[in-house]
Amino acid sequence: MIFKLLGIAAAEIVIYALLRRIRPEFAVLSEIAAAALVFFTVAGELGSVKAFFEETVNASGTGSAYAGILLKILGTALITQFAADAARDSGQSALAEKIEFAGKLLMLSLALPVLKAVLQLITSLSNGL
Repeated sequence: MIFKLLGIAAAEIVIYALLRRIRPEFAVLSEIAAAALVFFTVAGELGSVKAFFEETVNASGTGSAYAGILLKILGTALITQFAADAARDSGQSALAEKIEFAGKLLMLSLALPVLKAVLQLITSLSNGL
């Protein structure tokens, strides 16, 4: 897997260097295409991450709803970072900051059920004292 990623990166470095001189607009597109290729190459490994989360949740005895929420937050963070980096690479730093802000708000909204459960747990523990 790592050699496949290194091959993609090395090929993109050469392609980018050649296109940057001839057609700079295509150089940026090749960079985005290489990043997408890396993303889809690594996406196959997400099954093992999901299996690990499910195994850990089943072993802990907690609800699987929280594991699903955590996976959604993790996926949102990765996709947000990918989109922001793509925007930043194309010279759109203001857009990248807005993408990151929107991703943070989305992750916060996804985490609200977990926050609610934690607050309920704290309340029930404080009432028991």
